[in-house]
Amino acid sequence: IAEAHGISSLYMASDTSFSPRYDSSRVRSRLEWSCIMHTLKSKIIVTFTSVSLLIIVSLSILFNFSIDNIFKQYAFEQQKKQIEEIIIQVNEQYLEGTGLYDIDGLEVIGNAALQNGIIVHVQTINKEIDWDISRHKAEECKIVLQHAERNMHSRYPNFQGSYTEKRYDLTYNDNVTGYLTVGYYGPYSLDDNELMLINTLNRSLIGLGVIFLFIAIVLGVLITKNITTPITSVIQTSKKIAAGDYGTQTQESPNTKETAELIASVNAMSLALEKKEQQKKYITADVAHELRTPLNNLQSQMEAMIDKVWEPTTERLQSCYDEILRLIRIVLQLQELNRLESNFLQLEKSKFDFSELCESILYNFEIKAKQKDIRLINQLPAPAPVYGDLQCLKQCMVNLMSNAIKYTGREGTVIIRYQQVNNRILLQIQDTGEGIPNEDLPYLFERFYRVDISRSQKTGGMGIGLSITKAIVEAHGGTISVESHVNIGSTFTISLPKE
Repeated sequence: IAEAHGISSLYMASDTSFSPRYDSSRVRSRLEWSCIMHTLKSKIIVTFTSVSLLIIVSLSILFNFSIDNIFKQYAFEQQKKQIEEIIIQVNEQYLEGTGLYDIDGLEVIGNAALQNGIIVHVQTINKEIDWDISRHKAEECKIVLQHAERNMHSRYPNFQGSYTEKRYDLTYNDNVTGYLTVGYYGPYSLDDNELMLINTLNRSLIGLGVIFLFIAIVLGVLITKNITTPITSVIQTSKKIAAGDYGTQTQESPNTKETAELIASVNAMSLALEKKEQQKKYITADVAHELRTPLNNLQSQMEAMIDKVWEPTTERLQSCYDEILRLIRIVLQLQELNRLESNFLQLEKSKFDFSELCESILYNFEIKAKQKDIRLINQLPAPAPVYGDLQCLKQCMVNLMSNAIKYTGREGTVIIRYQQVNNRILLQIQDTGEGIPNEDLPYLFERFYRVDISRSQKTGGMGIGLSITKAIVEAHGGTISVESHVNIGSTFTISLPKE
């Protein structure tokens, strides 16, 4: 947008007659509005409200359809019932002696029926009586029919209705005495009370729909806030982490499992990055320290010999050579770790007896163990077959044994075990040493990681022995793990495929 704005400005400067002014504020507003509409919060609210509105509208349509059917059936039933009552009432007006009907009674029945929108016409068989209320009250009949039509069209604008007549037999002692013709606006009609009830129900439904829609929006906002607040907090934490503020933690406590797991993952990542950052600083310091000492020794001795302060004797040259070998050994360790972790290791696997390997390793560490009165216990069956690269696995065991003796106090114990569990072989080295704090266990096999910097400086080493061990084990398709308790000891377990 900035580039486009720049181009547009240049274009306007060169020819203002053909280029409209570029309104950057309007574009910015549109972009901000677009971003707002694409936020998770707005999408959830819009979706929740849309679904609620759809449900309310669907229920309203279903309700109206049901109400219309109910009132339609009710109107037909009422009409049928009224006609049946009129037939009974007209039959009661029959005069057996004369074979005629009481005219006064017919007028009362006709007027009552007219109030319900029904026009009555009574005729005897011989037509001696031919009474029709439409002839006596033609204007009122017209008004009643027009009113019924207006009622139906006010509710159903496309209602197809018209004046309808039905004829029924009048009987006395199972003999037909005349005919009753009833007319009405049909096929059915609703009176004022029924129409008012339907309209009241509709208004109530609309009011309830508005209330429920408002409640849905409020619930949508609350639910959205509950969902997005932790996510927003995670976003802020992620931005701080991206800016280099490692170790920043999200303090939100969400109620949903997925959000809680997201926050826990980001917090764990933040702590891991903080550890990594510290580790990078330690690596720089460690490598600098490891390289600086032999280089300083070389520099001082070479300068002394160049300035002829010291004679270049065999002993002094041997000392320089030893420092060079020390530098080479450090570089080779780094190269070895890089080779192992880069999957460049070519294993020469074979089947060998692990007990024989351990006997040679225990023999090599026997002097160091005696110096600290440490007991070396060999719990190996005979035979103890292992399939793998002999030299690589020997290096692993040497690294683990060296650490076990190094961090085990006087009169402690170091045990080597061999077990077969299903299709796996477990090789264990257990010690009764200082132990490792729980917070350091997840990072123990990382390169250059030191549990205690002061202790590492005291005991020496660059902190890559366990990294090399892990790389060799994983190259064999195995795993390495550790269980440790402070002041109790540690147990390192190597799990390898049996074949």
